[in-house]
Amino acid sequence: MFYNAVTGWGFEQSKKDPCIYHHHNATGMVIFGIHIDDIYSIADPPKENARFKAKLHSRWDISDLGDIKFTLGIGIECNRESHSIYLDQGAFIDRLITHFNLSEAHPTDTPMTQGLQIQCPDKTIPPDPMLLEWIQRTPCRELVGGLNYVAVATRPDISFAVGRLASVLDCYCPEHWAASLRVLHYLKGTHSLRLVLSGLTTSALSGFCDSDFANCQDTSRSINGYCFSMGSGVISWHSKKHDHAGDSSCYAEYMAIHAGSQETIFLRELLQELRFLKSDADGYPPTQLYCDNDAATKLSQESIYHLNTKHFHIKYHSICDNVQDGILQVVCIPSADNVSDIFTKAPSRVIFEKLRSRLGLRGPKSLRDEKEQSEEEPRGETAHFG
Repeated sequence: MFYNAVTGWGFEQSKKDPCIYHHHNATGMVIFGIHIDDIYSIADPPKENARFKAKLHSRWDISDLGDIKFTLGIGIECNRESHSIYLDQGAFIDRLITHFNLSEAHPTDTPMTQGLQIQCPDKTIPPDPMLLEWIQRTPCRELVGGLNYVAVATRPDISFAVGRLASVLDCYCPEHWAASLRVLHYLKGTHSLRLVLSGLTTSALSGFCDSDFANCQDTSRSINGYCFSMGSGVISWHSKKHDHAGDSSCYAEYMAIHAGSQETIFLRELLQELRFLKSDADGYPPTQLYCDNDAATKLSQESIYHLNTKHFHIKYHSICDNVQDGILQVVCIPSADNVSDIFTKAPSRVIFEKLRSRLGLRGPKSLRDEKEQSEEEPRGETAHFG
């Protein structure tokens, strides 16, 4: 019934995400997302939101909650003057800290010790009865599950650590529990950080991808990561162990480019639907995907067949098609400039803080500075209905 009503009003359901609807006409645009019985809408100009709310009121009893402030454990603040949105999970992090009795704990500078390797114990050796008893009373799965929600929602800086910890939840031991608590110690000291999504900088979609060759000591598989942004902060990120082992750093990076190219296609098609991806006379320009491996970059530009690459899985060569079709442009950059490096390993504190800043995570002081510098006129409106 809801689908029939909104499509009857002229809304189109997104083909890339069925929970998103959009409507564009000569007077403006309205885009809304729906989660169970909550609706989150954005409109330009604001009067389009008023029309949308009136239509909802005409069919259902709804509560107009005004500008969105908080949802699903995520705090949201909109600053129309700076065209920015600030996302944080400070309240959720505080609940985790209280639940796991870390209110008096000392914070740490990084979520994981530099170079730490998370390894599974030897499963061929029967576990000690005391260890089994410890496992039964230690809520490691609960903690990592809570950390994972923070990692996927607003804190990409802990994605690598949480991903590695999640890989041992069927065989965790005290050192894994200590590493999990360290992530929470880190969040305790940085719970005021917010993910800033701002349109004051370039709005072009771009991404970074990286791979740490044979990072997993148990399987010899590499860890790949990517992130995409359209302004000051990342809108999509991922850290995952490869499905199979690569036998060279080139192959590992090539697989990372493939993962990034898949996300590129999804984001481009979603943004095209919502008319946020601008086209020119020649169509939509290719999305730049930055990689720090020269061999993998060259391989993506033309599929070179020789003894060193003939064993590469054929699906990865779809990268070349995407490049030739103008969807993707793989660009080689220095490793020091690759933001996605933070998703593939636990770096030093200095490097970690540099990369964290480039993800768009800001503290209260830097946010105040940005607001003071903003002199833009407000536009658009967001609303939340229940």
